[in-house]
Amino acid sequence: MKRLLMTQVMAALLGAVPALAEMPAPVAPEPIYAIPTRPDRAGRVLAPVVVDGYGPVRFLVDTGCSGTMVGLHIARALGFNPPPAPDGTALPADVTVNNNLMRVHDVLGPVIMPTMRVGRIDMGRFAATDMVAPVLSLGDQSGAGGVLGTNSLMDRRLSVNFRRDEIRIENSRRTAPLGHDTVRGSVHEAGLVIVPIEIGGVRAKALVDTGAERSMFNPSLLDKLTARGRQTELMGRIEIVNLAGERRLAEVHMLPGIRLGPITVSNLYATLIDAHAFTALGLEDEPAFILGMDLLGMSDGFALDFGTGDLHLRVRTRTPARWSAGSRVQNVDARPG
Repeated sequence: MKRLLMTQVMAALLGAVPALAEMPAPVAPEPIYAIPTRPDRAGRVLAPVVVDGYGPVRFLVDTGCSGTMVGLHIARALGFNPPPAPDGTALPADVTVNNNLMRVHDVLGPVIMPTMRVGRIDMGRFAATDMVAPVLSLGDQSGAGGVLGTNSLMDRRLSVNFRRDEIRIENSRRTAPLGHDTVRGSVHEAGLVIVPIEIGGVRAKALVDTGAERSMFNPSLLDKLTARGRQTELMGRIEIVNLAGERRLAEVHMLPGIRLGPITVSNLYATLIDAHAFTALGLEDEPAFILGMDLLGMSDGFALDFGTGDLHLRVRTRTPARWSAGSRVQNVDARPG
């Protein structure tokens, strides 16, 4: 687990930060994936966990984040007292954890956050133990009590069944679940899974990010598409918010045909951003993509294996899927500021 704290990456936060603002008493178990992004499919994945005996509470399962994070309300319930606000100079460039502070890399850049020691996070049959976790103070509409990052999923397989409203965390396996097609990928040194994807005939590396409502792509991919005459269409702009509450408008483009294993998609709306997450993964100079829940949600379910690096997808039909933008995309005439 310690190696993941050295390169903690929060890859995709579109429109809101997946944290807890002020959460009430521990919640009873509810449907364990939630946050709809369109009427016929669920969005980001929530799982019930128990943190050092507190809970159950729902954590956002974020496979684009290498480190587990705890919401401020839960941290305080466990005896955490926030340190003084950092002045931006508390951590030297080569130090990740110092004086109960940590440099966390999110979509817009590094953010310094307070940390706490977590003895145990129970996730059904499995538990993650003895970790230093950043404490989140910002909140969104998810109701999540924190973020379950990939350092809590090492050598495990995350399985999500949208039709049954079911999530499972199980041991890594070499074989695909019954009825699933496999996209062979790899586990990055930061503990994140990277899989191949094809957009408009251009091959790219895609980070599988269950914490992202919308998919994103980098300028290098746009350049490759343009060079091949595969034009995207600018549809509008969307606001991105990072862990520090900083905001940035980013362009939303309609991409040409996408192939991800058994899934073929036309007219996908994705966000163009020169994201710090791409740089942190060493993908800034090649076509790269952040695979969000808008694409994953076109399957009946998926399994992401952190032992093998494989993504398994269950698809009912082989016909191309079509997806139109949600109401959060602004008019193309909108101007920054």
